[in-house]
Amino acid sequence: MKGQEVILPAERIFTTWNATDPEGWVSAMKLITTIGLATAFLLAVNGASLADPCLVIYPDAPCVYHYDRAEYFTVRPGDPFYNALYDRGGRVLIEIGTNEIAYNIYQAPNLQGFYPSSGGEDGFFVATTEFTLIIDGFSKVPTTFPNIVLVFDHVTPDYCDPGIYIWGEELPGMVYPAGDLVVTTPTAEGRNYSNVISVPFRWRGCYGMRIWAFSDENFNGVHDGGECFSAYSHDTMVPVQEKTWSSIKELFR
Repeated sequence: MKGQEVILPAERIFTTWNATDPEGWVSAMKLITTIGLATAFLLAVNGASLADPCLVIYPDAPCVYHYDRAEYFTVRPGDPFYNALYDRGGRVLIEIGTNEIAYNIYQAPNLQGFYPSSGGEDGFFVATTEFTLIIDGFSKVPTTFPNIVLVFDHVTPDYCDPGIYIWGEELPGMVYPAGDLVVTTPTAEGRNYSNVISVPFRWRGCYGMRIWAFSDENFNGVHDGGECFSAYSHDTMVPVQEKTWSSIKELFR
């Protein structure tokens, strides 16, 4: 996969939709922000160096994770892979191949449950447009992620210019430099390591937007490698066309 160029400001993906339906689904969900988390891959560049690492991102708010059936499956009580400590909404998320609990997904502090993904959008779905975005250096070994970049793209509709606010200040552009992250702290299960960067975040004005994060190790403004963990944010307070609204309702079933 070709590297993806990211235009950095001189001095950091999410998707959101807004709609009004007071009698139906919207009244139950109110503001919906979808944070989608796609699988991160480390690919070789020119057969030698590794691709820019992706990082896990998730909200601090209550959320549901939509998973790719090719990568994960869920189990209920009574299954040999079931572990009550990791039950979220009556299910436990397991990695295909290893049959291990998907510990990186469970890093989200307010994870409520799991659903199969729809339309290729796997990740976290959260019911607010204002929350703390957590960049997690989840890793099997201690490591350092330099020059972390948060990227905001795939705005819906294409012509929309969203208002994005980080630490209360409007972001000039669609990327945010989040700095370096040193990962040395063992996780609760003792098999991995995790340290985080917490970023107060809010947005307005569009139907949807994607957010993702990577470590730009060579400082070239290009993400070299495969698909990153992504966050899809949806704000249901902005009216959308019917065909778009139908696809949004499918995400939240």
